[in-house]
Formats: sequence, structure tokens, C-alpha cells
Amino acid sequence: MGRSSEDSPNRSTPDQPLLSDEFSRSTLNTLRSSYSDVTTSIEHGEARRRLSSASSSGDLTEFERAWNQQQRGFQVLALVCTLLISVGSHYSAHTLGALKSTVKKELEITNTQYGALQSTVSAVNTVLPILGGLYIDACGTNKGSLIATSLIMLGNLIISISTHMQSFSTMVAGRILYGLGSGSITVVQETILGSWFKGKGLAITIAVQITTSRIASFLSMGTAIPIANRFGFYGAAFWANFVVCALSFGINLVYIGAMRRIHRNTSPQVLERLRTKHKFNPRLVLFFFGIYWMIIVESFTLGGGWNSFLHINSELVKLRFGVNDAIAAWSASVSQIMPIFLVPFLGWFFDQYGLRTDMLVVSTSMFTFSMIMLGFTKVNPLVGLVVFSISLALGPLAEITAISLILPSSSLGTGLGIYKSAMNTGSTIVDIVVGVLQDRGSRVLEDTEHSYDYVMAFFAAWGALSTLVAGTIFLVDRFKWNSLLRSNAANRKEAYHMAKAKINRPMLYATAPNWREYAPLWNYIPLATLGVLLVTSWILFAIKLA
Repeated sequence: MGRSSEDSPNRSTPDQPLLSDEFSRSTLNTLRSSYSDVTTSIEHGEARRRLSSASSSGDLTEFERAWNQQQRGFQVLALVCTLLISVGSHYSAHTLGALKSTVKKELEITNTQYGALQSTVSAVNTVLPILGGLYIDACGTNKGSLIATSLIMLGNLIISISTHMQSFSTMVAGRILYGLGSGSITVVQETILGSWFKGKGLAITIAVQITTSRIASFLSMGTAIPIANRFGFYGAAFWANFVVCALSFGINLVYIGAMRRIHRNTSPQVLERLRTKHKFNPRLVLFFFGIYWMIIVESFTLGGGWNSFLHINSELVKLRFGVNDAIAAWSASVSQIMPIFLVPFLGWFFDQYGLRTDMLVVSTSMFTFSMIMLGFTKVNPLVGLVVFSISLALGPLAEITAISLILPSSSLGTGLGIYKSAMNTGSTIVDIVVGVLQDRGSRVLEDTEHSYDYVMAFFAAWGALSTLVAGTIFLVDRFKWNSLLRSNAANRKEAYHMAKAKINRPMLYATAPNWREYAPLWNYIPLATLGVLLVTSWILFAIKLA
């Protein structure tokens, strides 16, 4: 039987260009073997799933036995602590938006300055998810989580103090510290959960993580005004944030103590298993696929739109529909409600039925429709906010699980870091644009129900652009990836089998001695574009902050 092109590293084919002579057949086979876990992981719809292959091959029998028999109680404790260490971060995220009118009045700032104040967090997090992931890989989750929760708590302390000083610059400083911590805490959570849970357990815990964060955000938006009214001072809501962040910091100390106990009672062999990670080769970024970069564009547009709208929706409801601050805040909190109920179900739905690209198109369409309803109709705002909330539930999970399917597991962390960086870059730019548009609208139309007309027209156009991008992703998946992202559980194995050579190829090329010959020139374009947008976001942020 003749050798296939896949078995012939020194033969040039459309699927596998000619590799250098030094990159021998034995080296190639060794690399393929080291990355064989990718095949089993994607067949079941989740990257980084190694449990099923371990169980069938017996390679991890000793590890799994030690894990299941000795660490089950710590596993539950780790889950609870991991979910709670970010509650302070998410609870603090939307208080500023709920109190937008009050903060502008007390600090005597414009809408543009408010947009810059909001964008401090997203500006810091344009690069932090990537750097944070690298630091956590190098130093571990204990140090990473301790630094993140400390920065979140300290940042909120400074923000609380700034309300007594009525100091815009002090509040900005606190927001920057808070942003440094909040940008890392999610990376810490995902890393911890990825270490403790495998297979379907990982999918469920990630869904619970998202649900927990949305519950915290929902409570934040709904309680900020009542707390401020109860104490007769808007700063009381920010002090409540500090208290919740301090509790999260305390829970993090409990988790670190539990980890130290595990280290004392676990064999060196099992600890080595826990420490072992896929080694990331930075050159892999140059071999990321076109469909991945399209998802990054979607993260920039749709993700930036989501985050920015959540920063202004409370004041929008107040001005557009003529309600008081308390009703506006509770109404705006509805925008966070649907992910609480839908995300756990969607995790199961995507695993069983696929349709990720379909749901992404639906998400972008619902975002656009909600902006039109809220900006240009008199339909009860709760309807538009629920529609927006459904978009917020569908989109992120569809994007993240799509990335996990098309990237090799060894580069998944960096791929998700770029995804988050693009979202925060988009949020930074859109926050500032929205502030400028609102200031212009207020001057032209006065501070009435129509002062948000320019803003909502922008959001509707932004949503239409994201819908176009989602449609392109749908078509590329259909015709270039054999509908891998749409495949249900029954068909995903076949779809992945047809795409596995493409998915594994970047790992082979990136480790070749002559890797530069195989790096497509067009892949430098999205990297350069992302870099330009990142720099632009910082320039705009600095200009408006000044």
C-alpha cells in the first residue's frame, strides 16, 4: 500500500507544503503524537477534552484514580471558591453605569469624560488578557488570583474614597487598578476550572461561571440606586462594591489555603500531572485560520457594542422613557437577566445540536433589532432590553465554543486572550464614540428623550455591521469547514475528521525549522490591524481623558 501525502513530510501537496529536510519524518510523527489529544477533544465538541481519551487508552489511569478518590472534596471546594472570587469584580462592573447621571453631576463632567471614565477598564484590558494568561502560566493561579483580587479590592477602595473627594482623577486611578484586576480574574477562573474539570464537567462549570457573573451584574444594576437612596449618598453604592470585593478576596484566601493542603497531601506524580500544560509556541499565531480572525472581528464589533450599551442603558431608559433613577436602574438590569437562565441550557444545546454560526447570526440580528426598538419606538423598554439580553446570552457562548473547535488546544489560551483583547479594544473605542455622540446630540436636541438619537443610530448601524460579519462566518464554515461549527453531536465526528488535518497543520508548521516559509503573509494583516486599533483606542482614551 502506498504512502499517503499525509504520511510523507517531504512531499509537496496542496494540504501539506514541502517541509525542510531537517524536519524529518520521525520528528513529524512525534509532533503528531504529542498533539493527538486534539483529535479526541474536538470530536466531542470541546477543546482541551482529554478525559475520554485518557480513560480509553489507560494513559492517565494513575492520575485519574488519584484525582477521583483523593481530591473530590477539594474539587467541589475549588468550584465554589472559583465562582465566588470574581463576584466582587462583576458586582462592581455596572454600578457606575447605574449612577451615570449622578456621577456626571457630582463630578461635573461631560458625557465624553464619562465615556473615558468607563473606558478605563476596557482600555487597560486591551492587552491584559494576553499578558495575564502568560503570567498565570508562568507563576500559577495562586499568585495570579491573589494579585487580581487585591487589585480589584484596592481599586474599589480608591473609587469609594473619590466619591467623598469629588475627584474625577482619583476615580480614574481607582478604575485603572480595578481594571488591572478584573481583566485577569476571568483568565484565572478559566485556568482553574480547566485544571480541575474535564469533558462535560468543564462545559457545565464554564456555563455556571457565566451565570454567576450575570447574577452579580444583575444585582449590581438593581441595587445601586436603592443603596444610594438608603444612605442619602451616591458613594454608598461604591462602598458596597468594596465590601463585596473584600469578601471575594477572603474567599480567594480560602482557595489558596485549600490548594496548599492539596500539595501537602498529594503525591509528586499527581502534582506533576496538575502542573503539566500544553506548551505554547508563539509562532502558532501566524498560522491561525481566517475563520478565527473573522470571529475576532465579530468580538470587536458585537462585543464592543454589548459592553458599551451596558454602560449607558440605565440613563437611556431614564431619558427616553421618562422614569426616575431607581426604575431606570431596575429596568436596565433586565439586560443581564436572560444569560442567567439561558447559558446553562445553551452549553448543552451547542454540544448536542451545534448551530453555533446560526445562533451567532441570531444574536447579532437581535442586538440590532433591540437598538432600533429602544432608540426609535415607544414600545415598553423591557421588551427591547429582554431582546438585547437574549443576544447577550447567545453570542459569547457561540463565539467561545467556536474558537475552541477550530484552534489547537495548545494555542487555545492565547486565542481566547486575543478574543478578549479585541472585545475590550472595541469597547474602549465605542465608549468614547458614544460619549461624543451623546454630547453632540444633547447640544442639538437638548437633554431630552431625543438626546440619545445619534447614539442609538450608531448602535443600530454597528449591529448591522456585526450581522454582516456573522453571515460571512456562517458561509465560510459552510463551504470551507464542512459545517464543523454547525454540526450536531452525531455529525461532529465526521466533520472534525475532515478538518483535523487543517486544525493540526499549524502545530506542525510552527515547529518546523523553516517555519517562515509556511507563514501566510495575509495572517500578518489581522495582527497588524488589531495592533493599530489597540493603539488607536489608547490614543482616543488619552485625548478624552485629558
